[in-house]
Formats: sequence, C-alpha cells, structure tokens
Amino acid sequence: MADRNSSKLGNSERFFLSLLLAAAFVSSALPSYGKTAGETLADYRRLPQKERESKIVEGAKREGKMIYYGTTAVDHIQRVFTEFKKKYPFIEVADYRSGSVNVYNKIATEARAKRFEVDVVDLEPGEVYGVTKAGLVEPYLSPSRKGIAPEFMDKQGYWTTFYHLAVVLGFNTEKVKRDEAPKSYEDLLDPKWKGRMSLDQTDFHLFGTLFEYWGREKTLSYFRRLADNDPSMRRGKTLQAQILGAGEVHIAPWLYGYRPLAMKREGAPVDISLLKPVLSVPTYLLLAKNASHPHSAALFLDWALSQNGIMKVFAEELGRGVPRTGYKDIFPELNAAQYLVVEPTKIGPRYEEYEKLYCSIFKHC
Repeated sequence: MADRNSSKLGNSERFFLSLLLAAAFVSSALPSYGKTAGETLADYRRLPQKERESKIVEGAKREGKMIYYGTTAVDHIQRVFTEFKKKYPFIEVADYRSGSVNVYNKIATEARAKRFEVDVVDLEPGEVYGVTKAGLVEPYLSPSRKGIAPEFMDKQGYWTTFYHLAVVLGFNTEKVKRDEAPKSYEDLLDPKWKGRMSLDQTDFHLFGTLFEYWGREKTLSYFRRLADNDPSMRRGKTLQAQILGAGEVHIAPWLYGYRPLAMKREGAPVDISLLKPVLSVPTYLLLAKNASHPHSAALFLDWALSQNGIMKVFAEELGRGVPRTGYKDIFPELNAAQYLVVEPTKIGPRYEEYEKLYCSIFKHC
C-alpha cells in the first residue's frame, strides 16, 4: 500500500518520479554487448534504396516477429496490423495497448529488469519526452519521413507522427447559431458564455503549448479571465462531446475534432469551428533502443510513415488527421494550413509546472 505522502502526489509528479528512476537505472540495464537497434539500422543508411530495403526485408524474415506497445485505440491498431500483415505476412505481430503513462512505465520497468522486448512504440507527447530523456528509444531517420510536415517530427529522428488529433471548438446548434459561435480564443471571454462551456480537467498539455506560444503573461491573464466564465470542468473528451450533444453545455473549446463531426454525421445537434492557432495532439512512433527485432521494426516504421501506408486508412476511414497531404479526408473541416503542435521538447521539461498552474487557475485538482 502506498504511504500517505506518495498518495498525495499528482499525476505529473508520479510520472516524472518514474522518469527520474528510469533514467537512473536505464544505463545499468543496457546490455554490454552487441549493437543497439539504431546502430544496426544505421549500417544500411548509405546503401542504395533497393539494396537497403532488400537487406531490411531479409533481416525481418529471419526475425519473423515485431512487438508493439502503444496507446492507439484497440480497433484502430488492429486495423493497422491487418494492413501491415497484408504486405508483410511473414511477420508475426504481438502488441500491448494501454494509456500513455502505463506504456511508458512498462517500457521503463522492463529496461530495469534487463528485458528488452518492445520494438516499436506509439506514445503521446509528454511520455515521448520521458522515454527519450530516459534513453529508452533511439533515432531512426526513415526514408519515409520525406513529405511529412516538419512540425510533426523532430530533426534527429527520435519521433515521427503517424496520426494527430486536431483540436476544435464544438457548439450545440440548438443552443448556439453558427454566426454566434466563438471564432477566436478572445471570443470565449465574452461574459455571455459564463456557465455555458466545458473544459477538460487534464488539458495541461494544451495549456502548456499555448503557454510556450503566447508567453507567460498573456497565457496566465487569458486563462484567469476564462476561469471567470465558470466553465464546467469534466474529465474526458468523449464525455465533453456527449454533454455538448445533450445540450448540458453549449460550447466546448477543446474537443478532438473527429468526435463532434462523427456525432454530427449521426444526426446530433453539434458543429465545430477552428480557433487560431489550431492546436493538434500527435501520436508519435518511436524505435525502442534495444529492440529485439530491429529489422521488423524498421520495416513497420517505413511502411507506417509512407504515403501508401496506414495514413490513408487513418485519413479516409477513421477520420484522424495525418501529417501528409494527398488523401481524401472524411473530415476535411479539420484541415488547417498550419497547426500549433503539442511538441515533446516544449511541454515535457515544464509539464509539472503547467499542471500546477492549470489546476490553480481552475481550482479543480
């Protein structure tokens, strides 16, 4: 049982405590022999494209397996694996799916136990910073990164987006006419919205991203004024979309866009508008440093990030945003010329500060 002091730790404090523990132990956990996954794959970097691909396929056939840890919804990730196995039927795929913090903790715990099972990881921005800082992943500059919007990947090759969630303002069309709906962040401060909106209790990553973009003074001033409009603080984007559709609240400024648009298609009285800057939350793919099946991992990453990989399914069937153009999106309303991306290196180092500020402003934690 946890002691009294540990039970008082917030989510980010627990997460960063585990990060520090992982960073302290990971170097002693790494094997003292052989190459890491990044080093193995770097050997192929200077080969001509066809020869490189041939050697990776040969290696993947020898390995015959890939182990994937991630946060993507079960039905969606199984769709990904089905498409992957159509192209590479000789690779068996095993996976573990949970929340982003749980995935991070599993990787860190296994590293401390000198178990190196995972090959490919998908994570949200905060935990991406954690696994990178702890030395649990390595850069992989896949040739398939060419054509991906630069704001959705880092230059070193540690992480690359394979889908993202555009953040929108949702409004109930029975309570708010389109021409009355807020069209800017400033519009949300109008007293007429007092008691009529909802916010998520855990949107520290969005708050932190605007903090980095606007600066401290503007951000704190803005959110204190927003708190004066007495938003209903809820937990979960799905719940927020549901109470919006039911008319319990009239606007919800920070919804993941696909959800209200899917509800709209089903006849719910909801619609959206984009507030600039348009926030976006990516899910990133990463290569585990000590991947047991580095060639299979590379094959998956090259395919998943390519123009003809799974992004077409995300965009045209599942309604997720993708960091490429050239698809017939089922929700083109979510496309923006530029997104303000929730980026690991911007929110990760100060995440605990952002949580404390957000909670102090809205007094819900």
